[in-house]
Amino acid sequence: MRKAGRIFRIAAPLAAGVVLMALAGCTTTPAAAPPSDSVSTVEAAPAPVQAEGADYDVLRVSGIGKAMGTPDLTTLSLGVSVTSETVSEARNTAAASMTGVMAALKEQGVLETDITTSHFRIHEEYDYSRQTRKKVGYTVSNGVTVTVRQADTVAGVIDAAVAAGGDHIEFHNIDFSFSDTAGMEREARQAAVADMEEIAAQLAEFAGRELGELRVLSDVPVDAGGFDTNQLLGLRAETAAAYDTPIAVGEDEIAVVVYGVYELK
Repeated sequence: MRKAGRIFRIAAPLAAGVVLMALAGCTTTPAAAPPSDSVSTVEAAPAPVQAEGADYDVLRVSGIGKAMGTPDLTTLSLGVSVTSETVSEARNTAAASMTGVMAALKEQGVLETDITTSHFRIHEEYDYSRQTRKKVGYTVSNGVTVTVRQADTVAGVIDAAVAAGGDHIEFHNIDFSFSDTAGMEREARQAAVADMEEIAAQLAEFAGRELGELRVLSDVPVDAGGFDTNQLLGLRAETAAAYDTPIAVGEDEIAVVVYGVYELK
């Protein structure tokens, strides 16, 4: 539910400018006329340029625009973990297993530059099952971050890595993202301005006033803060190929907030 916009009275036209803010709604507070010897300003907006004879109210509103798209980048976090009686044995087995995993990734078309070691750890392993601390050996784990640039190959990449790593394989996370969001941001920004204009027109109509010129306009991406991105995320699953590990890339959403100050006649 949207709140009404705030109406301010100022004694000068606002200078057009860009303000980095993200406001999800507006509030209504009728402003009292300022004393003749004082000048009021619009909160969090550029300072008004003083000019004699200018006297008008302003309406502050915000609009939200969204654009949907299918992510074209997939990031996988996986690795191998081996526990043996000695460090040397655990390390050698883990090294052989990871070598096979990385070879399988490359065979699936993953570039060498898209495979990055994320961690390498060696630690002692203990058994606490009988309420005692008994050393059983050493665990060596080796993890990598893998970038897959073709969504339709993700399932094959995962299956190949699992087959190569066998019982030593570990799979930690999968993440989808965009390599370029410029087009989606433009679409979302256009929708946000249209949303803001519609809200401003409605508020002016409901107040029995006439909407004047746009005096201030700002554009702030939602991810800059102040919004729960989980609420803005829309995912629609797509069916994966039979017998492969089912991976649904779905669609992701980019949202943009614009903030405007209008003259109110």
